[in-house]
Amino acid sequence: MKRKRICLVTQLVIYGFVFLAASANPLWAKPQGKIFISTAYDLPTMDPHMHSVRPMFTVGWHMFDNLVYRDPVTRKIGPWLATDWEILDDLTWEFKLRKGVKFHNGYPFTAHDVKFNFERILNPDQKSPQRAKHISIKSVEVIDDYTVRFHTKNPYPVMLERLANFQMISEKYAKEKGDAHLALNPVGTGPYKFVHWKKGRELVVEANEDWWRGAPPIKTLVWRTIPETATQIAELLAGGVEFIESVPPDQIDLINKSGVARVMEVRVLPVAFIKLDGAPRGEPNPFTDKRVRQAVNYAANVDGYIEHIMRGRAIRIATWASPFAFGYDPTIEPYPYDPEKAKQLLAEAGYPDGFEVRHVNSHQRIPAQRQFIEALQVDLAKVGVRMKIQEYTDEGPLFTLIRTGKAGPMYQMSWGYSTTHDLDAIFYEHCTEQSFWAYWWSDETTDLILKARNSMDPEYRKTIYSKLQHIIKEEAPVLFMWQYVMTYGVGNKLDLVVGSDEIPRFFDARIKQ
Repeated sequence: MKRKRICLVTQLVIYGFVFLAASANPLWAKPQGKIFISTAYDLPTMDPHMHSVRPMFTVGWHMFDNLVYRDPVTRKIGPWLATDWEILDDLTWEFKLRKGVKFHNGYPFTAHDVKFNFERILNPDQKSPQRAKHISIKSVEVIDDYTVRFHTKNPYPVMLERLANFQMISEKYAKEKGDAHLALNPVGTGPYKFVHWKKGRELVVEANEDWWRGAPPIKTLVWRTIPETATQIAELLAGGVEFIESVPPDQIDLINKSGVARVMEVRVLPVAFIKLDGAPRGEPNPFTDKRVRQAVNYAANVDGYIEHIMRGRAIRIATWASPFAFGYDPTIEPYPYDPEKAKQLLAEAGYPDGFEVRHVNSHQRIPAQRQFIEALQVDLAKVGVRMKIQEYTDEGPLFTLIRTGKAGPMYQMSWGYSTTHDLDAIFYEHCTEQSFWAYWWSDETTDLILKARNSMDPEYRKTIYSKLQHIIKEEAPVLFMWQYVMTYGVGNKLDLVVGSDEIPRFFDARIKQ
């Protein structure tokens, strides 16, 4: 096979202007100022490999570095700790590493650290929640201190996508200190150094003036844990924080007219949906019948929720494929709102009088979450599906139910694709029996998913993904809803970029004078 090469020169031609425009401080500038950032949830750990939650990924990007980087404007992947890479054959990738990079404690970053990081996460005894995302990697080989070679079990088309959100730690530091110490005392190569963490209250980091990319413009970042949305908004308007991550639609005008803050609207990769348990683990439920799952999709007035509750700040989708993910098929039409069709399907399935069902919901960082659930409850009741809502104020209990197969028959979810802009990131996790996330699958879809994830041919993969989307729309394993337009509250003194991956780049932010 002819070698495929993505060289540094080519990358700089493609990404250079954006990269330079979004670069950290010039070498002669000193970091200045402090900003406070609100997060709704307590951070679980400071170990970047031992979690799978969005708030900690955001924090992690500021203390650690990935091998590659997704540009927030173009959504393209370019160099970061890796400066250059080659696909040697369908099962082998080789990466050249940036020289002169040091961890915050002074230890050098080398290919040995890369090998250690992946061996750590792939070790079943480590029990990393991120292991499944990288399971296609068979082994990592050190060629020299700045060259590392990945050997995969099968062709691995999403390699770069996965590397764009996998953060590097020091082998020497990890072996010296152990996992318990790492969970409380992070050391990375990133733009900020850890200062202290008061669990449930705040995390403080300070600028790494020796960062390989130049010191970040802002000296100190403080993440404050503020669970309640109303309190977050009050703090934003009072100047107690400069960033909140989810503004309810009915509060947007208030913030925009405040004179002290604004709402930044960003169309992002993640999608929202409600799982319908079509693969029961235990007692049978109505959603094992495809007609019932389809009925829910006909009964829900999703366009109405977007218009009246989300105030137009969401993008209707036909399946749970995000329009920002590779393989998305825009020709597939969503289910229309048709309560009579829903009643007909329920009667055909043996439920002419409907049924009662538990719906598990967490009060997540989703705009207008509670209002939407209440509106859905009313619409489903009109066709006989009576939702009994079980709500948690944190994601933790819901995730525990999901992992143990007990979240059904109906539960609320959003899926961020782990910032992987490829449909493999949702289909493999949610439509194959091996994954605890899956509450529906079939032999046909599993076969197609594996064919797509084992091919390096992008056109072939697009064809497979189109077929999958048609099947999944017909099977309706979830109530299909929307792609998010996130509404971030940002203090007027803060100049900030947030990408489609939902990562606010505070390391490139500036405080306006």
